Amino acid sequence: MAEELAFARKASGLVRGLSMWDAFAVGFMNQGLTPSIWVVVSLGVGTFLGANLIVATIISVIFAGIGFPLVWGILGGSMPRSGGEYIYNSRILHPIVGIAQSFGDAVIWLMWIYVLAPLAVDPGLTMTFQFVGWSGAADWLINNTWAAFLVATILNIVGFMFVVFGIKIFAKVQKVIMVFGIGGCAVIGVVLTVTSRASFMAKWDVWVTANGSADLVYKNFSSVVAKAADVPFIPTTWNWADTLGVMVAMSWLFAYAYSISFIAGEVKRPDKTIIMSNLFAILVPAAFMLWMGAAMYHSIGFQFLSASGYADNNGIDAIAKLPWSTHFVGLAAVMAGGSAFGKVVSAIMGLSYVAFTLWWIALSYLAFPRILFAWGMDRMGPKWFTDINPRFASPVKNHILCFVLGEALLALYFFKLNSTMQNITVTGMQITSVFAVTALAAVLFPYMKRSKGVWDSSPYKTWKFLGLPVVVWGGAINLIYLAILLYEFIFKKAAGAFTGGSTILFVLVWVLGVIWYFFWKQRSKKVGVDVSMTYGELPPE
Repeated sequence: MAEELAFARKASGLVRGLSMWDAFAVGFMNQGLTPSIWVVVSLGVGTFLGANLIVATIISVIFAGIGFPLVWGILGGSMPRSGGEYIYNSRILHPIVGIAQSFGDAVIWLMWIYVLAPLAVDPGLTMTFQFVGWSGAADWLINNTWAAFLVATILNIVGFMFVVFGIKIFAKVQKVIMVFGIGGCAVIGVVLTVTSRASFMAKWDVWVTANGSADLVYKNFSSVVAKAADVPFIPTTWNWADTLGVMVAMSWLFAYAYSISFIAGEVKRPDKTIIMSNLFAILVPAAFMLWMGAAMYHSIGFQFLSASGYADNNGIDAIAKLPWSTHFVGLAAVMAGGSAFGKVVSAIMGLSYVAFTLWWIALSYLAFPRILFAWGMDRMGPKWFTDINPRFASPVKNHILCFVLGEALLALYFFKLNSTMQNITVTGMQITSVFAVTALAAVLFPYMKRSKGVWDSSPYKTWKFLGLPVVVWGGAINLIYLAILLYEFIFKKAAGAFTGGSTILFVLVWVLGVIWYFFWKQRSKKVGVDVSMTYGELPPE
């Protein structure tokens, strides 16, 4: 009877129908292979010009490959309920912390729609149009705010439709999008690998000369960019400071498999599935990043790649008018050439970027509604948060709310605050509001009195290394990795994106989360429910 009073429902209504392959796909697709490598090269190397992609990848995969699977896998397998890290942090740390940081995460997932749907339009669709020679269509999206907003809205609707009809349909569509996205990224890798440095230099010189920019031939390009960047020269070799700095952008490839936690109540064998799918969702992007990094250094060259990243990040139009920008996909398109076959190859590469960014939108519709659902189960929100459509086994009302808020934010982006650097701001919020808090919870999990019952029943209780629970080691390693990112983010070049407005937003969402907690705690108390009972155990399945 006490449980019936404490929780909003006797059962979640969600179905455990997802395999390890499905869970891996959720985590892997949230790493966004092609657009994340674009972020690494354009925003990362374009800012940290002396970064070594190979070294940065190895360091990242060691820390992230150990820390994230252990933290999110063990917490998810110990508390296999859908709703994300709110479940873990509210049971281990405190309900106030759980709600406050989860409130921040809910805002973050909405903001990903806000910044990622526009990326699907530009550079996603625009570069694809440019590659095949549809410059008019590309210019229409670039120069017409209403057109870009309309296309982003269509993509937002598509992402909504992929998820709202239930997890089974979502899983089937996800496989198709994933295969196409990986295939397109593999095509980029092949093009970069089979093209020699001499061949790229020749094709690049022909391309820029044909487009009226003969001063940008390969041997001159880096010096021209250095002048535009107001630096003495573009580095010809790497250094440790920039290599650690690029790891902030590289976190897009390694930190976001945590999205599996939002469907933890819907996977089969969560004790094994969650931890293993997290691990594989990190190792596969790592393999691709090592391949791409080696291939780009082979065909493009260290200095030229850094210069091209800077030019793309800061607007190549300030230097010259070229048919498309100098991001890594654009450089591969130069290698593919302008023949009919080359255009098809380039279109596949461009659409790989679109596929991953489109699925990022869909994953926001997976995560945000389940955060609200978890709050509702704990009576930390209106009861309709827990409504599950019996036909689709999906929180349809929460999906609709997500769409309305996401669409409002898209309007804000296109007509008021458009800046791709806001991607880095959201990354900073996620590091502090989600990853660091949850890593701390993992370290404290075996020792907190409030989580003793959950820990005692955890399948990982006996997992120990050098006398300490493995989850503690995972949390500690994760915190070291996050500390490196935060240092580079706050104190180094990446701090340019973390403005006073970003800080205010971060603090504001936490304050709103605390207010939300006390409001719903008091409201539940008025109807005779003590919500403190909720946090001593897990919600019903």
